[in-house]
Amino acid sequence: MKKLLATALFTFSIFIFNHQYCYAQEKVMMTNGNIFFVSIADTTGDIVKMQDPESKKKEIVDIEKSRIFSITYANGKEVLIYKQDSLSEDNYLAPEQMRSYIVGAHDAAGRYSSPLAFWGSFGIGAASGIILPAWLSPLTSGGGALFLGSRWIKINRSHVSDPKYLKDENYISGYENAARQSRAQNVIKGAVAGLIIGAVSRYTLLDD
Repeated sequence: MKKLLATALFTFSIFIFNHQYCYAQEKVMMTNGNIFFVSIADTTGDIVKMQDPESKKKEIVDIEKSRIFSITYANGKEVLIYKQDSLSEDNYLAPEQMRSYIVGAHDAAGRYSSPLAFWGSFGIGAASGIILPAWLSPLTSGGGALFLGSRWIKINRSHVSDPKYLKDENYISGYENAARQSRAQNVIKGAVAGLIIGAVSRYTLLDD
């Protein structure tokens, strides 16, 4: 009974420690719209030392401050890292304008999808690989992918975290840029996959 009680208390203490540790992590808002909850090791100089959000080993990495908008600590205090530079192509927006841009990019990155662009480019790639000569099929597939990737982005209202942003041009710009990047990735993946399958089909099934 004593061993069982001791084990239960130990397990509970580990749970409490991990729970507190998770909530003690800082919120890092990146200028590209990504938001991470990680532990910060150092913020002196031009870099921020923090846990790698993409590593399971919790390795410490150096992130340039120019890529970070703000850090919100466990006590709720937000420290603005972003600095406006009217002569810069990336940091010309005022802080609150940049915040709207980041929210738009974050909403699009987490919710926007373009399955039609993927399957459309896949179909063009597959058809090109089957019908056209080997030297011409990549060009046709690439042209189709470029067309599908450059089409106008429409904001889905269900993706918007707050309706007030629908009239905010900075939010719209951030959403469109992130959505366009997501679509471009899907288009490239679809075109390459379709082209490979089309070429394999041409030289295995159709040439038999």
